[in-house]
Amino acid sequence: MRDGSLEKSFRAWDSWDAAESTYVAQTLAHPPVTVASNASNARAVAAYLPSLLRAAVVTLALSLLSMVLAVVVGVLIAGGRIYGPAFLRTALGAYVEVVRGTPVLLQLFVLYYGLSNVVRLPALVAAVIGLGFNYAAYESEIYRGALQAIALPQLEAARTLGLSELQILRLVRGPQALRLALAPMTNDFVALLKDSSLVSVITVVELTKQTAIWATNIGSWVLPGALCAAIYLMMSLPLAHLARRLERRWSVS
Repeated sequence: MRDGSLEKSFRAWDSWDAAESTYVAQTLAHPPVTVASNASNARAVAAYLPSLLRAAVVTLALSLLSMVLAVVVGVLIAGGRIYGPAFLRTALGAYVEVVRGTPVLLQLFVLYYGLSNVVRLPALVAAVIGLGFNYAAYESEIYRGALQAIALPQLEAARTLGLSELQILRLVRGPQALRLALAPMTNDFVALLKDSSLVSVITVVELTKQTAIWATNIGSWVLPGALCAAIYLMMSLPLAHLARRLERRWSVS
């Protein structure tokens, strides 16, 4: 930029315009922190921390939306596999096996790039749908196992008292299953928080992608990687602590 060679190359291909001139002027006025600038670690952190925090918000929002979708779809799948007719149980079981048996990265590629000729989803929407429906398969197995773990005599007693299957699910089976499913659900959310880094392949700039941009700019992964790991820990550790508190509060001696 400084010696004009970039502008010369752009003009040779008729790609130089006012926007390029403005961008070059702003970049030269506020150059990025690089190894060549001999900036201190503190200055590097101060320069890039706001971008990392904004990317962390994207990661957290993406994970929360995906987990909500996974829980809703997972409950529906688990309910269909327990209470549904034979053909529905077979179809839902096949869905679970296919989703769990293929990489989530491949599913994201197919959803965002493979279906682009049919429907062009925004990257963030594709990321939420891809992660949500992938984790829904795992969540459904957690809920199905928790529901089936409730002792059969309790269900028979509830039917003897005249409760409908919906009332049994709402008053007897569901609350107990929730206690059993809480810890695995929390583990899945922490795993989803980390797997959200995969959506960078479909152009979503989340925490890991922003860290990679920083590391490329300064030519080192040591400081960016350490700060990225610290942010991930700050987001995941409170969730694990909350889950342990809920388990202790809801535990039955």
